[in-house]
Amino acid sequence: MGRSEEKLAEFIVNTKAEDIPADAYRAAREAIFDCIGVMLAGADQPLGKMIQKFVSDQGGNGDCTIVGSTMRTSQYMAALGNGTLGHALDYDDMGGFGHPSVALLPPALAIAEELDLTVNDLLAAYVIGFEAAAHLSRGSSSPQGTTGFHSTAIFGTMGSAAVAARLLGLDKEQTLTALGMAGSMPSGILQNFGTYTKPLHAGMTSRNGIMAGYLAKDGWKATDNFLESKVGWASAYLGAGNFDPEAMVKDLGNTWLCATSIVIKKYPCCGSNHSSLDSLLSILNSNELDFNDIDEVEIDNFSSISHVLLYPRPTYGFQGKFSIHYNVATALVDKKIDMASFNDENLDRSEYIEAVDKVDIKINSEWSSGRDGMMVSNPVKITLKDGTTLEEDTNRHVMHGTQADPLSEEEFKDKFYNCAILSLPKERVGNAIDSWWNADGSAKIRDLLGTVRID
Repeated sequence: MGRSEEKLAEFIVNTKAEDIPADAYRAAREAIFDCIGVMLAGADQPLGKMIQKFVSDQGGNGDCTIVGSTMRTSQYMAALGNGTLGHALDYDDMGGFGHPSVALLPPALAIAEELDLTVNDLLAAYVIGFEAAAHLSRGSSSPQGTTGFHSTAIFGTMGSAAVAARLLGLDKEQTLTALGMAGSMPSGILQNFGTYTKPLHAGMTSRNGIMAGYLAKDGWKATDNFLESKVGWASAYLGAGNFDPEAMVKDLGNTWLCATSIVIKKYPCCGSNHSSLDSLLSILNSNELDFNDIDEVEIDNFSSISHVLLYPRPTYGFQGKFSIHYNVATALVDKKIDMASFNDENLDRSEYIEAVDKVDIKINSEWSSGRDGMMVSNPVKITLKDGTTLEEDTNRHVMHGTQADPLSEEEFKDKFYNCAILSLPKERVGNAIDSWWNADGSAKIRDLLGTVRID
């Protein structure tokens, strides 16, 4: 065990709930509320129904809730199911290390429901898990595309294990074991973006934390040298020379990344589309343009975009979530992007087919894809048929939905409603919104989950 591993475990075990700043708690509350909503939407999707069937068939004894369903199952299977549901639409939050809430919340819900824990217990564990994973990511200079692994799985599995360790009350040695075990568990390849397997990355990540936490509690053995070792988790998944173990832990407990880095999504698609969509929709709506007025849309992007936005011409709607061409063309035609934008039949619309040919994506080779040089925006330039050009550039670090420009309470609740109505009876949606948004710190997670379960 090196000092870096020891410091990480000490942070997870020794941080007191009162040490966590109010802004971090606020951001966590909002993210959890948002994630419950998108889980409810995910339960209605084809892949959501498949994972529910799998959970039901494979089962496991237990009383843990699968959100948006009638099912009760084991903690392990609940984390797998809810993690997958939360990522089913790619409408869940982002920031810190990838998609945080679908990695951290499902294991937290499962353990909190099983042990009859409170909202305050859940919030503290969420923030601590977020900080653990986000600081590990911050100490890495390796962009996602270098190794082909999905960052949500790589860092999220460590965060998931941290959540479990915290809620299960593991000591330092047990926590090191859970983290060492988690170091053998990450998976998730970028080539599966645009398929049903990407949401499964979140389910597996959530499930990993349950296994790591409970086995460590029972005396499992694993390495405690997963950061500093030349053959540890960091070297294996990030690549030698692409991380600094000391940097991964030095600001834990001083810099609270949860308070500043969570982004709530406005569009149900890969976040690499979002700043472009903000700029494009702003131009379209402020100038009252019709797509027939437009000759070309030019968007600058950074080189690693090709690792996540894989489909210039998607063949089905779900792939469209990972296509800048599809998102821009659809926005040109509809002047909006919502859950219905990714229905398969949209690909056959004559307007879409015409609009997608207007989209030109330019990769700017001068922009570094490394963490320090990563671009902060995607400049959008529209050329009209009369030769007029219109340009806008939305900084992705301050776009609407970031902590710099957060969604309003009304926007949070509207998004939750539009998601929840897909699974819950209409007359129950209002109670679910009120229960989760206004939950007191002493409220029991069991009771809250009852509002989003189909009984």
